[in-house]
Amino acid sequence: MDYTKTEEKIMFGEIEEIEDIIEKRFKKYKNFARIPTHLLNQNHHFVDHKTININPKSELAERIHKEWEILEKNLPSSIFVRASAERIDLMRAVIIGLEGTPYCHGLFFFDIFFPTTYPVTPPLIFYHSYGFDLNPNLHRDGLVSLDLLTVNVSHSWWNCKRYSDEKQQWNPQESNIMQVLVSIQHKVLNANPYYCHKGQPQKSNKEVFKLNCQAMLVMLQPHMQFKHPHMQFKHLVQGHFRNRAHQILQIYKAEMKPDDDEEVNQLFIKLLNAFEDNGAYCGHYYPKALKARRSISNHR
Repeated sequence: MDYTKTEEKIMFGEIEEIEDIIEKRFKKYKNFARIPTHLLNQNHHFVDHKTININPKSELAERIHKEWEILEKNLPSSIFVRASAERIDLMRAVIIGLEGTPYCHGLFFFDIFFPTTYPVTPPLIFYHSYGFDLNPNLHRDGLVSLDLLTVNVSHSWWNCKRYSDEKQQWNPQESNIMQVLVSIQHKVLNANPYYCHKGQPQKSNKEVFKLNCQAMLVMLQPHMQFKHPHMQFKHLVQGHFRNRAHQILQIYKAEMKPDDDEEVNQLFIKLLNAFEDNGAYCGHYYPKALKARRSISNHR
């Protein structure tokens, strides 16, 4: 499947949408920022893994502050990180799935913890799966399988032929959290996620993209805007899906063929509903789906 843009130019709505406070905040949203500790403490997976009494002048504190500087200066536009101002051992990150993959335009949330042994040992990472099993290295229970998060690896799935020449182990002198996040985005959330897992249950890219879309629906539920891990990223989530709604629907329509399958069409209509409820105008692109949508609404 080709998850790149289905048209050379995609119009973000033939009807001009009114810019509101969400869009204004989204445009100003920084890729990296420090936030009050209580905002992360309320729902961070590693909140109980407290690194006690970090001396501001200790090597650990200096290294974490250096990580902050790297993130603030070098994060790509598709990765967002929030660091705890007081609990400097905690972070949360959001990675946007890249075009050309079945994860395109999806949002992927990760909690990060720096142990007292950092950087001798790598950081701990927890993945918020929302109950979806859409990648063999992002487990439903939150485990992230990545050689860069391990030390002295002799063999793992990363030793697949495509990556056999790349150095993947954690190196205390050279590795950092930005490398981990970029590796997850490019090498875990990749174009063929099950390529190196021939002995495991397989999912087609079409199945993975469908799960990606189902996860989007969960994130767009109104009550989720105030629950973890959305609390610190509410305006990012809302603004992102307003911005990308048309691209996602274009790709879905081209790749999933909703007109040929009622179940696939129902998911398409749910996406259209969710995107419009989130403030994007989408219906004029899809008269047939919109007609079905109105029919469903009339029978509620």
